[in-house]
Amino acid sequence: MNLLQVLSVVLLVVILILAVWRHVNIGLLGFSATAVLVMASAAIAKISATEMVLSSKEVLLHHFPGEIVTLLIGVSVLFSHLEKSGGLSWFTNKIYAKMGHYTHAVPWIGYFIGFAISTAGAFSTASITLLVPVIAALGRKHPRLFFICEMAAIIGANTGALSPINPTGQVILKAAKDAQVEYNPWLVWLLGTVISILFVIALQIVFHEKRVVDTDNTDKPEKGFLLLKPIKQETCDTHQLQPFYAICSTIGVLIFLLLVVFAKANVGLTALTLAVVLMLFFPKNSKDFVKKIPWNAVVVISGLLVLINTMIQIDTMKAVEHGLLSLTSSKIALLFMLAYLTTFLSNVESSTLGVISMMIPMVFTIFGESPQISLIVMACAAPAMLSVVNPIHIAGTLVVSVTDEKQQETMFKRLLIIAFSTVPIFPGLAMIVPVLMM
Repeated sequence: MNLLQVLSVVLLVVILILAVWRHVNIGLLGFSATAVLVMASAAIAKISATEMVLSSKEVLLHHFPGEIVTLLIGVSVLFSHLEKSGGLSWFTNKIYAKMGHYTHAVPWIGYFIGFAISTAGAFSTASITLLVPVIAALGRKHPRLFFICEMAAIIGANTGALSPINPTGQVILKAAKDAQVEYNPWLVWLLGTVISILFVIALQIVFHEKRVVDTDNTDKPEKGFLLLKPIKQETCDTHQLQPFYAICSTIGVLIFLLLVVFAKANVGLTALTLAVVLMLFFPKNSKDFVKKIPWNAVVVISGLLVLINTMIQIDTMKAVEHGLLSLTSSKIALLFMLAYLTTFLSNVESSTLGVISMMIPMVFTIFGESPQISLIVMACAAPAMLSVVNPIHIAGTLVVSVTDEKQQETMFKRLLIIAFSTVPIFPGLAMIVPVLMM
C-alpha cells in the first residue's frame, strides 16, 4: 500500500472509533476524513511524484450519492402521505383487532406489516417509528405479547430494507455497479427474510407468553422473563383517518411500486414526483413534510459513500484485498472475517446503513468474480440487519421509551443481550449455504 492508501484506511478506522466513542454522526466524520485525504494527497504528491492528487471538486462531483439521497427524500415524503392521512395506522389497528385472539399469530402481524412497507421502499427507520407506538398500545390488551410483538415488527421492517427498492438495497446495488459486479438483489432479500424469520421464531419460543411473569408490583421487578409493561397511552396515533386522502395516498404508493418494479422507473425521482403531486392536491396536510425526511441518514450515507468511493478511486480497496489475500488464501476464511466484522460493527455503530455502505464495497472487491456472490452478500448483510434490536439503535431506543419507566433499565439490558447474541450465531448460520457451494 502506498502512503495515501494507508492514510485512507487509518482515517476510516479513526472515524469509526470516534462515531462509537463520541457519538458523532459518522457521515459528518466521513466528509471531514475526505477533506483531510484531499489535502494530504497534494502534500504527499510533492514528496512522491507517483502519488495521485485528489481534487475536492472532482471528489464531490463524482462520488456524492445524489441518486440515493433523492431516493431517501422521495420515498420518505411519499410514505409520509400514507402516514399523515391516518390510512396506515387505521389499517394496522384493524388487522390487530381482527387477529388479536390468535396469540401465536399476533407478533407476525407487525413483522409482515413492517416488512411489506420497507420492501416497498420506505426507509426502515420510518416504518419502525410508526409501528413501535402502535404495538405499544396493543400491550394494553395483550401485555404478555408486548415484547415479542415489538421485536418482530422492528426485525421485519429492517429486513425488508434489503429490497432493491429500499435505500439500503440501493446502496448495495450502487456498490455492485461501481465494482462492475452483477448479483441477484431479490435473492439477497429472500434469504435475508429466511434468516430474520428464524430469529423471530427463536425469540417467540424463548419469550413465549407462558414464560412471561405477570406482576402488578413494578417497584421491584423480578428477574428472568419478567413482563415489561408499556407506557399507558390513550391513543397511539395523532393522525385521524381522512378517507379520501388515505385512498389517494394508497393509490400513489401502488403506482410507485408498479412503475418501479415493472417499468424500471427511477426509484427516487418516481417517489418524489408522486409525493409532490399529492402535496399539490393536499397542501394543508403537507406543511411539515420536510421534517419527515431522515436527514441524519442522508448525512450518514452521503459522507460515508463520498469517503468510500474516494478510497476506491485511489485503489485502497484493491490494496486491502491483496493484504487480506496475503494473510490467507482461503476464501472461506475471508468470508468469515467480513461477515462477522459487518455484524459486529452494526451492533456497536448506531447506523446499520452506514456499516453496510462501508463494508459491502469490500465484499464486491474480494468476491466479485464468485458465482455465489448473491449468497455471499446475503451472508454479510442479512445478519447485520438483526442488530436493529440493540438499544443504541433508533429501534431499540424507541422500544425502551415505550416501556414503563421503572422497567426501562431491565429492557435496555435485555435488548443488549439479544443484540450481541446475534453476533456469534447468525453470520455463521448465513454462511452455511455459500460455504458449501464455494
